[in-house]
Order: sequence, then structure tokens, then C-alpha cells
Amino acid sequence: MKVISIWQPFAELLVRRYKVFETRSWAPPRSCIGLRMGIASTKTLRPEQRAHFNDPEFQAHYSKLGLPERLEDLSHGYLLGTAVLDSYELITAEFLEDVSDEEQQYGWFNLGGYAWRMVDPIRLEHPVPIRGAQGIYEWKGQLPGHEHEERPAPV
Repeated sequence: MKVISIWQPFAELLVRRYKVFETRSWAPPRSCIGLRMGIASTKTLRPEQRAHFNDPEFQAHYSKLGLPERLEDLSHGYLLGTAVLDSYELITAEFLEDVSDEEQQYGWFNLGGYAWRMVDPIRLEHPVPIRGAQGIYEWKGQLPGHEHEERPAPV
């Protein structure tokens, strides 16, 4: 399964259906459009994450969701769920006119970047520890409840 690592709280917001766009400085590979991808939370916390999390404009929306009040209390270094990469858009002033203020708080909507539209998120009941990587990477693990069926050995 293809997986993308996302900083918290953005990964949690995506798998819980509060966030639609994952923002990146690069466009996704065309081969990933329409693909169900794993959504992993990064293991480490960076100063810019903390600053964004503590920003009053972000907190005005986030605090109403009933999610953990501290960034440290979210899962870090876990596969949280999956979502389908439906499409992507170049972030322009015109594009931002149609993006809600709340959604804009849930990402880095820098002009010239890309907004990846993620649809049909499914949150895992029990997140799976995962070793992340930059970009899109292949994960060979199994999602709970999706184990391979046993097949008879070839004759």
C-alpha cells in the first residue's frame, strides 16, 4: 500500500473527516490519482507544527472538535487510516476563494503549492505503528481485518 506521512494534527483531522485537502509543495504522481493510500502520522514534532497548533485562528476551529487539547496527546508514528487521493489543484488566489477559512487553517495553503483532495477517509479503530518516510512510500504491512486469506500451496 502506498502511504504518506502527515504532521499531526493534520493527519488526525484528515482521517476523522474534518480536513479535505492535504497541502504539499509538489504535485502527486499521476499514478496515485484514484488510489486508496495509507495516512500515517509523523513520529516527531517540529517547532512549526507547535506554532500552527497554538495559533489562535487554528485553535478557534480545532477546539470545537473534541480532539486532544495537547499536540503530544495525538498518535505519532502510526498508520491512522486510509483515504483516496481524488485529485489535486494548484493553490492560486482563485482556488483559495472556494476554500473555507476552517479548511485553510488545517493545512499550509501557500500560493504555488498543491492541494490534494482526499476523499472517503477511513479511520482505523486501532492505529498501527509504522516507520514513516518522506514523500509517498510503499508499506508492506497489513491493515487490521485485511489479512491475506490462506491459500493452498501450489501442487
